[in-house]
Amino acid sequence: MSQPRELSLQLVRSENPGKAYAFDGMPQAYTSIDMHHRSGHSVFPWDRMEALKAALTQPRMSEADQSRIGSLLRDFLLDALKEQGGWGLYERELFQAEDTGAPLLLRLRFNSVELFTLPWPLAQLSDQRRLGALKHCVITQEWVGEPRFPTPGCEPGRVLFAWSDAGGAVGGQQHLDALKEACPNSDSNVEICPELSLEALREHLNRAKQEGNPFRVLHLLCHGTKLADGTYGLVGSDPVRPGRPLPIGMNGLSNLLGQEHASQLHAVVLSACHGGHPGDVGSMFGGVALHLHKLGIPVVIASLMPLSVTGSVALTRAFYRTRCQLKRPLYEAYQVALAALPADSLDWASLQFLASSPRQPEVPVEPRRVTFSEKEALPESLSGEISLAYELNYNVAPAAVRRALAGKSREVLVLQPLDKVGEALPSSQSEWRQALRRADALVESLGTKVTCVHLFGRAPLPLMFHLGWRLNRMGLKAYQFRRMGSDEWDCFYDSGSAVPLPTEPFFKQEPLPTPEACREAGGRLALSVEVTLSVTGEDVARWLGYERPPALLRLVAARGPSRTALGGPADAARALDEFLSCLERIRETLPQVREIWLAMACPASLAAALGRAYNPKAQPRIKLFNFRQGPEGYVELPWNPHEPPKKRRRRCPPWRA
Repeated sequence: MSQPRELSLQLVRSENPGKAYAFDGMPQAYTSIDMHHRSGHSVFPWDRMEALKAALTQPRMSEADQSRIGSLLRDFLLDALKEQGGWGLYERELFQAEDTGAPLLLRLRFNSVELFTLPWPLAQLSDQRRLGALKHCVITQEWVGEPRFPTPGCEPGRVLFAWSDAGGAVGGQQHLDALKEACPNSDSNVEICPELSLEALREHLNRAKQEGNPFRVLHLLCHGTKLADGTYGLVGSDPVRPGRPLPIGMNGLSNLLGQEHASQLHAVVLSACHGGHPGDVGSMFGGVALHLHKLGIPVVIASLMPLSVTGSVALTRAFYRTRCQLKRPLYEAYQVALAALPADSLDWASLQFLASSPRQPEVPVEPRRVTFSEKEALPESLSGEISLAYELNYNVAPAAVRRALAGKSREVLVLQPLDKVGEALPSSQSEWRQALRRADALVESLGTKVTCVHLFGRAPLPLMFHLGWRLNRMGLKAYQFRRMGSDEWDCFYDSGSAVPLPTEPFFKQEPLPTPEACREAGGRLALSVEVTLSVTGEDVARWLGYERPPALLRLVAARGPSRTALGGPADAARALDEFLSCLERIRETLPQVREIWLAMACPASLAAALGRAYNPKAQPRIKLFNFRQGPEGYVELPWNPHEPPKKRRRRCPPWRA
């Protein structure tokens, strides 16, 4: 077989990465690093997954639970990679390899224990199959870190086969027959330990080392069990009373092997139910397989869920035939073993291949994410200049912030006002109010200790305007992603910049409406800011209505509305200057105007900048509107900076009053 194609996906905790075992079962944010070392961000709904975890402990899982878990995993992968080209890039590679029959390794690299509890082979693909159904693909899971021992070659070496039926029959003789059939010269290459215990293993391992003929594979066959403390272990035999069960906890094997024996092993095969289970919420400390993997053993094969006797016998026969007779790499032996599993079982979804990958390219350390909470004080480290990710419609990857700031960002303050992220948010008046209130609370928490905010905003334009207005007492640098789907951001507004403004106007100079038109409109003036898109006559009609509509003033980009109309900080500064001049002209020459209806079609960074021009004490009241394509159209925000928050209430559109 040819050298395998390798795809990698790294998932690391965005918050508290140093507390890898502290997991409470609640939704968790992760940073994703794809095969091209580009980063993204997503939240895994662990509360939904925990409700399905019971299915993983059953000998049989229903089709419905398989679909629920598969869809959950797919949605997470789609979201985690949505700004890096998408999970679809991985699927194309997977399907192409399947068409050609070429082997492929999908390396999943984690830095937190809970990710090892997920049955990744059940992830649903676009053609409705499961990821684990692609027999040419080997899914490897590994703890982020450098490999300790060299990658094994193809020489199989000796096998120590230890088993115990103290916890119930496990088909020991069937496994032994399959192993001897598969391994040439089994009398010299396979050693049997019929009463599995730590003491018995120590005797066999020490004797092999003293003879200078160490074992390369340790194969353990026994029952797995959940212990009283919520962790999972193995069921061995009591060396004092043979035949009596004696649990072997998750630390027993790793403590026994240590560096002395682990450095000699190429692989450990755990034929035991839940041998790869890291533990339940609150007791998630890694489990038997992960402890062996972190010890540095190049390959550990284990089962996350129940493992059938028929499946484990088939795995044994196919794995050792490929490894010992054909002398193929460990991943190939595992791939052949997967293909040999019974078609009517879920053993293929349960098995895990924990492997240390070759040395990885160094990935810069991601900035720590600190999620804003009204109930907790901000860390003292958040002072001076800070980075703020405003996440409402999309997430902001910490690595993107680091690159935009040339690696200077140590922490990213995250504002998720609705505690969730979605393109259609906010979706109700109550959610708009909550978003406004949370932004106000954040600014109050910043107080005077923050001098400048580096703002990375993925929120509706009126909320960006509101936040820019609230931050007008401190420096602001607003960043803009380069294009939809891009993970690169550039600074498009800098309040402290001293660069000269462009000589040509940014907006077309249109005359103000007449005083008579403003009086007829009841003192209302509609103001559109059109930079990225034009506001059509149909849009205006949907926005303003037909009964006593406000007078209309349009601020249209002089170069014509387009995605590139705003060229950079100088353009934004000129646009802000002209927007402020417009508000002042309205105040001075149109005293009839009591309120301005504002709708924007511009980059989010510019909306934040324009908010700094608003002075509710000296200018007419501004009412903010948000526009979405489709039936929703224009929605008025429940925003009134002239009133204290407790007096805010939903208002009917003026033409209905």
